[in-house]
Amino acid sequence: MLNLRIIALIFTLILGSAAFAQPRSITKIVSKSSIDEDGESKIQKYATGWAELLLNTDAGVLEEAHDKLASPFEADVRITPVARSLYGKYLKESFQPLLASTNENEMAAVNALQILSLLGTEQACGILLNHADTTTENRDALRLWSSIGLGTSFLTGELQTDRVERYAKLISIYISKEQKWFVLARQFDSIAAIQAIPRLDKSKRDALEELSFELQASSLVKLLDSIVATDGSDERVQALPFILPSILLQLIEPSVDEITKTETLETMLPSLIAFVEYAAQNEAIEEGTFLHGSYGGAAHSASLLITRALGTGGDTEVIELWNSGDYPAILELVQQWKAKQ
Repeated sequence: MLNLRIIALIFTLILGSAAFAQPRSITKIVSKSSIDEDGESKIQKYATGWAELLLNTDAGVLEEAHDKLASPFEADVRITPVARSLYGKYLKESFQPLLASTNENEMAAVNALQILSLLGTEQACGILLNHADTTTENRDALRLWSSIGLGTSFLTGELQTDRVERYAKLISIYISKEQKWFVLARQFDSIAAIQAIPRLDKSKRDALEELSFELQASSLVKLLDSIVATDGSDERVQALPFILPSILLQLIEPSVDEITKTETLETMLPSLIAFVEYAAQNEAIEEGTFLHGSYGGAAHSASLLITRALGTGGDTEVIELWNSGDYPAILELVQQWKAKQ
């Protein structure tokens, strides 16, 4: 009985020590506009301690570490700029080994990127940009979450407008190099996100809206032209059923400037028509496959943008023709569109 009591006591002490070792909350510290050395030390220990736990393979521990690292960004905490800067500094230091190419734990790296996106600072965006580019990051999952994270960063409203413009232009460059469809789709989303940045005056909002459409249109044209020039089928087409409807929804938004709408559609029109023609003529697309469905969905979404650009409509749905295998009828529509350009 005595031995059992001793074992129980030791077990309790171990649990108590583990709980005590967990970094204490810094929510009260990060809400201050002035932080002394003691406060900074606590922020450092908090970032370092919970960052280390992101490497844990236990799902419960990983989730807790993620939640704790994200907690200073909760709306009711009201993290101050000085605290955001300090916390970002120590997150960057703590996440370096997690994001290193030698780290095989991609889940830990993805979680680190998700937390960095909440900072919304130049420092954090620099890291996200590095991992969103195929030139500097060959891991698909990290490029995906960095691309998503850049959109999240924009929406924090922490970045200066000129920085947002620069980063959005860099994303458009990354799009021209990206080969994974799921990354491409989210890169377009992040460029679209700059239209919804909070707390901007009208002139800056209008400028970013115009830039967003300009970059999406030019990036789409390059993507479509590259796909059309590809022999056989191209898996990047799987991104188009996400990208094209998104652009269409943005263009029918009443608040968007009419000149911007017109210029965007005019820029995309020739490449959209060329894509539908290419898809209808491409014998390499095997019917009944997921990729065949992606081509059909993309051709249909492209047709909706085309008819909107031309100011025409009709009862014929490209998706119905596609699903029935009536490609000649689709090509007839293509000729009609070309005649109205």
